[in-house]
Amino acid sequence: MFFFNKFSIYYNVISLYFLSEEIQSALKKADLNALSEIRMRVGFPIFGIFNGKKIFLSEKGPTINKIDAINCSHIDIKKCIESVTEKSLYAFNDRLKQGFLTTKDGVRIGLAGDCVLDGEKIITIKNISSLNIRVPHEIKDCAKKIYDKLFLKEIYNTLIIAPPSKGKTTILKDLAKKFNEYTNYSIMIIDERGEFSNISGENIDLIKFSNKFYALNYGLRSMSPQIVITDELQTKDDWQSAKTAAFSGVKIIASCHGKNIKDLINKDFFLKNVFERYVVLDALKSAGTIKEIYDSEFNII
Repeated sequence: MFFFNKFSIYYNVISLYFLSEEIQSALKKADLNALSEIRMRVGFPIFGIFNGKKIFLSEKGPTINKIDAINCSHIDIKKCIESVTEKSLYAFNDRLKQGFLTTKDGVRIGLAGDCVLDGEKIITIKNISSLNIRVPHEIKDCAKKIYDKLFLKEIYNTLIIAPPSKGKTTILKDLAKKFNEYTNYSIMIIDERGEFSNISGENIDLIKFSNKFYALNYGLRSMSPQIVITDELQTKDDWQSAKTAAFSGVKIIASCHGKNIKDLINKDFFLKNVFERYVVLDALKSAGTIKEIYDSEFNII
């Protein structure tokens, strides 16, 4: 395809079974290795992000011409939601009201619609009109440079920093595999959104669909981990959970949105002295490319 990246190292593309036959047919003509995101908005052309570029989906295949693109309908949205939830929205409502669903293969689907309130509490989301489908890829050894540089001799409390959709989760997955394969540490993954569903191993315990605060507090007692891996520290509770792990003698490896170290330090809930190493990724290069590594005092090492 004209947008194919010959340097791509993606493999093992996740199934997109939940999409309509028309959309799946269009995707069969595309390079799924290059696809990172699909956007569906009712009444507008469906497009994907291929190697960072916006490409529309059509019956004939990928196109830059939106006139030929498949328009998203309410039926397309309904098909997707029903497939993921197996036609039981009630069973998935705890996730739905947080603005996302996750497939059995770990594909995260963000959604937008009408929030239904009970007082100030959101009880569900209905009339869903937009979907943001994040297409995960396994990238072989994308965390090798980070692992070799930081974890060969000892384990540091480490925070991976990069803007959204720049491979933080992919790197955490690869790190989990490497710890499982090369060490005997007991690893606990706190997976709030079900994105680590395809990660398993003899040394890995996976807690899914729980907030970090609850999962960490019960996981520390019941599973006795030595390493905790979790994604996207955002809230005050997230940062307090990371601090709890670090101050409990457990090593924590996590990620956080940010462009650089200054961006991180200026975050409302940032806590110093939790992490011993900060890895800033190069957002302009392939997943796992290190831009800078800082110690606990923010000195470049």
